[in-house]
Amino acid sequence: MSKTSGGKESAGVYRRRRITVAIAALLLVGVIIWGITALVGLFSSGDNPNPTAAAPSVQATPSADGSEKPKEASGEVCKDDEVKITASTDKKSYAPEENPVLTLGIENTSDRDCEVNVGTSQQEFLISSGSDRIFSTVDCLANSEDVMLKFAAGQKESARFEWDRKRSAPGCKAINSKPLPGTYKFTAALGEFTSDPVTFVLK
Repeated sequence: MSKTSGGKESAGVYRRRRITVAIAALLLVGVIIWGITALVGLFSSGDNPNPTAAAPSVQATPSADGSEKPKEASGEVCKDDEVKITASTDKKSYAPEENPVLTLGIENTSDRDCEVNVGTSQQEFLISSGSDRIFSTVDCLANSEDVMLKFAAGQKESARFEWDRKRSAPGCKAINSKPLPGTYKFTAALGEFTSDPVTFVLK
């Protein structure tokens, strides 16, 4: 490398060195800026997903509609005028030590076979005295269930319940008083089907 007199570098060499240093500095600044931009891009892609990306779609399971006929429309379930519910007791009068046995009767009065829900979820043995509601099997009913039973035309079935001569209240609330001697009324029900009441006497 040539030098001017006195050992000093020429002005041209010094100028070329300054240009080389400036270019290197510009390149370094460019690399730093690219690195920062790339780093910011990584965080942005994680925090803000592409707004144009389609979100997963949720498909609802179609519910039953008119395309599937219910049992009533298909003729399998007994209609209101095809079922007769009756109430009866094993005796007309009970001594103090006797418990009444109540019977809920079910009859298919139609000329076709059809189904009736005879489960405990539908049954009710209701005892009253005048306007006083004395007892109902639904008050303390637990673990009720539905039971669909097919009845042939004219078929009869029955369910029995022995009443322990105690009162009950909705929600199975405790009642200390006991029914007094007198005349009582028993009404049987199976879902929307209700019997005519029958009377009996407690002595």
